[in-house]
Amino acid sequence: FLSDCCEFWRSAMGVRGLQGFVARVCPHACQTVDLREMAEKHRIDHPDCPPVIVVDAMSCVRRWYTPESWVCGGQWREYLAILEDFINAFMAAGIKLVFYFDGVVEEKKRDEWIKRRMKNTEEIARLFQFIKTHRKQPGREMFVLPSALPTFTRYALKSLGQKTICTLQEADFEVAAYGLQHNCIGILGQDSDYLIYDTCPYFSIENLRLDRLVTVRYSREVLCRVLGISLTHLPLFACLLGNDIVPESMLEGFWNKCLTSSPHRNRGYNRTNILLSVANYISKMPCSYSSLKHLEEILPLGSDKTLLCRGVSSYLLPGQQSPWVPPNETNCQMLSLQQQSALCQDKEIFQVTCFLNLNDHFIAMTISLFLKYQVGHVMGSSSCLAQQLDTEMYFPSGMFQPSDHLCSPLDSLQQVKVFPVLGMSELGTAPQVGCHQSRVDRENPLPCPAGHAALDAAQGSAGSLGCEHTLLVKLTGQAAYSATPSAKPFLELLSIHSPSSPNLWSGLLQPKCRILYSALLKLVRFAQTHLSRFLWMDPFPPACGWYTQPGVTLPKEHSIPLSLAKEQHIQSENYSIFNILSHGEIECSNSLEDDYDTEIPGQALIYRPARQHIYSILLESGKGGTCPLVKEWFVYFGNPLKQPDLIQPVQPPVTGGTPNLKTLWLAKGPDVEKQRYSTFLACFHLQDEMEELQALEAPVAGFCCLLAYLMMQVSSLSLEDLNAFLALILCLKGKSAAQLTGLQLAQVDPRAVHLGAVLIRGLTTLLMANSACGFPFRMDDLMPWVVFDGKLFQEKYQKAHQGCSVEELLEGNVS
Repeated sequence: FLSDCCEFWRSAMGVRGLQGFVARVCPHACQTVDLREMAEKHRIDHPDCPPVIVVDAMSCVRRWYTPESWVCGGQWREYLAILEDFINAFMAAGIKLVFYFDGVVEEKKRDEWIKRRMKNTEEIARLFQFIKTHRKQPGREMFVLPSALPTFTRYALKSLGQKTICTLQEADFEVAAYGLQHNCIGILGQDSDYLIYDTCPYFSIENLRLDRLVTVRYSREVLCRVLGISLTHLPLFACLLGNDIVPESMLEGFWNKCLTSSPHRNRGYNRTNILLSVANYISKMPCSYSSLKHLEEILPLGSDKTLLCRGVSSYLLPGQQSPWVPPNETNCQMLSLQQQSALCQDKEIFQVTCFLNLNDHFIAMTISLFLKYQVGHVMGSSSCLAQQLDTEMYFPSGMFQPSDHLCSPLDSLQQVKVFPVLGMSELGTAPQVGCHQSRVDRENPLPCPAGHAALDAAQGSAGSLGCEHTLLVKLTGQAAYSATPSAKPFLELLSIHSPSSPNLWSGLLQPKCRILYSALLKLVRFAQTHLSRFLWMDPFPPACGWYTQPGVTLPKEHSIPLSLAKEQHIQSENYSIFNILSHGEIECSNSLEDDYDTEIPGQALIYRPARQHIYSILLESGKGGTCPLVKEWFVYFGNPLKQPDLIQPVQPPVTGGTPNLKTLWLAKGPDVEKQRYSTFLACFHLQDEMEELQALEAPVAGFCCLLAYLMMQVSSLSLEDLNAFLALILCLKGKSAAQLTGLQLAQVDPRAVHLGAVLIRGLTTLLMANSACGFPFRMDDLMPWVVFDGKLFQEKYQKAHQGCSVEELLEGNVS
């Protein structure tokens, strides 16, 4: 769902109006280039480094889908052939391609994502109205991507042997960083942000002529020459025009000021003149941090005066610095992976020193935690947190040695005690940690930074802070304990009240204790990367549930193969699993569904019961305790998307109980294979049909599983619908892409369009279940080019509803 839902708003990404400005006002910045010649020059200059182009796939998908038919559910075999031709053209020139897909909808983009969803809903409603009126597909001016096209494009490219990467943050930053770090000959895409990043050349997918491998390169240098600024100015220029961090609404007054002092002031208030005027204004400023601070003072940035600085930093790739940003801010931004915190009013500072006993040694770290919140909204400054976590962690030498006596991080953290220390400003420096022995049978000389008297005092009043599982926390302001300091259970700290927010352990608010949670989680994850015995031990499933829902207690044992899920996510090998495990959140964009057809529920609702079983498998709700809810941002009729749907996982009906993830994902043997298959079928309430389904070819078995589920969930489906689906899967196998391309339809039925989209979304649900259950099917067996074709389904649907015999529908495929 992620790649699919990201595509609709990526087209609007970048600096608004900049791409068009370059084409209209800076034609010399649009340079025609021959990619073959560039590749050959690269080989001469770098004989040990083959030419590589990194592809922003999300901005290319619309350009790649060129089949004439798009409304019937997708011409998948034809599309696969088109992608293969695209790859072969570059391979013939000796150019390697690396494809990047968005793997997350960042929270800062949520409002924009919702706006796009509402707009797409209106577009799809108009599309169905046209089909009902004219019984045909409209022209390309009403083009809408076939449902789930970006998702399946990822798997198509991977099946064609291409390196395909699914990102952990927004793709454009990772694309720009990859291009720079791997000395790529260029970036292929259509996003004006690539004009701002100081990275390799930026090539246009819209202007690519595949037969000659000729396209347009957008020149940053020429753009700067026309604007009268330098490359160093570009990140600031982008921020002052409005981007993902600095909203345009804050800048309108500044634009008016620029226009009044600009030579372009008499040309009117339009986007072109705004761009020229802003460039003219900053061209006269010294390139320095003090200049940026001056801008922050005159701009209406609210209480967060760091927006501009963070905006500039967001364009700095690893290893880069800017005169607009002090080095410590640059490092903080690099470590935070371009995350940001919301505007805030109140601040509280926490100094945290964590001591965790692992194999009779202690890990210690100090974290500065800045808690920023408004009423009902509490955020953490993730960038500062990341800087502290990555630079102020000290581990004793020889500590990360495998041991048979290692306890799980959960067992350690469940016993963590919290000691509040009031007014301890001296704890800003992380103590250097040597090897520490347990105080159970020997004295523990806890390390202490020189001159930190408060730490000594704390040790005196609480006993030795070196006791096992002790967390030292500084609480200031309203959140500080008023009682005499004493060791508190960690979970008790989570229920601290603040006058600026409701109970921090209730409802769906993001509690300030989430920062403490994140600190501990970061510590454990760091240990996991060094201790093989920790690989499968993730004490707090980061699926947002353990710290956002009332009455939820930490389970005593929660084993999640998070590291493997993350690796599979990056390599485009699983589907949506990592996002559920790491964030407890999932998105799905618009589908070609007729909202006025009340007999067919929205696909989001049809497949929700199956997803609930999948969530239960992933979050292991049957192991005791309450399973966290999962946040769903799914588009369906009547959902205003004001907030996510909170979905309770439901255990699937697996005989003997659901196997844990370690068994499903890692264990081997025929019994485990049977468990994987039966657990998969249980997600669709078909566990009793295992023997019959296993007797079928894998693609047919998967398709029949989906079809049986649909017949159970959608009461309005008829025998004619069933026959059309069965005829589709049985007749598709023997047809080539060319045969399917030549198939002509007399008309287009709107209900068949709707059912085609529902079935395609069902395939993505099969992919999710398959990933969660340890891949009882090969992912290739569940792809649409194996089991579906839009025009062929339309033909079978119309014939079935016209009363054609089964023999005619099956075209002689009676097996």
